[in-house]
Amino acid sequence: MGLYIEGMEMPKAEFGSMIFAIRPDGMVEDVMGCYVGKAVSVPELHGRLGDLDALPWYLANTSVKYATYEDWEMLCDAIAAAPTIIPASEDG
Repeated sequence: MGLYIEGMEMPKAEFGSMIFAIRPDGMVEDVMGCYVGKAVSVPELHGRLGDLDALPWYLANTSVKYATYEDWEMLCDAIAAAPTIIPASEDG
C-alpha cells in the first residue's frame, strides 16, 4: 500500500525536511496543526496512473476515431466506470 498526499510538494532543499501528521480521516497537518493536504491510499497492486478524463480526447484524435458510434460509446462508458485511485484535482 502506498500513500499520495494531495496538495503537497517535495520540500525544497533550502527548507530542509517537513514534519507532519496524518489523521485517521486522511487530513494532513503540519506540526503547528495547520491543514496541509489530504492523504489518499494507493493500492499496492495498481497499473500506471494516468489521466482517464483526457483519454477520450486522445483516442478521438488517433486511429480510434474511425470506430462506430456504438463502439465509441461503449469505450467512453468503460473509461468512466474505471476505478478512481487518485481523485481529479479541483482545476483538473
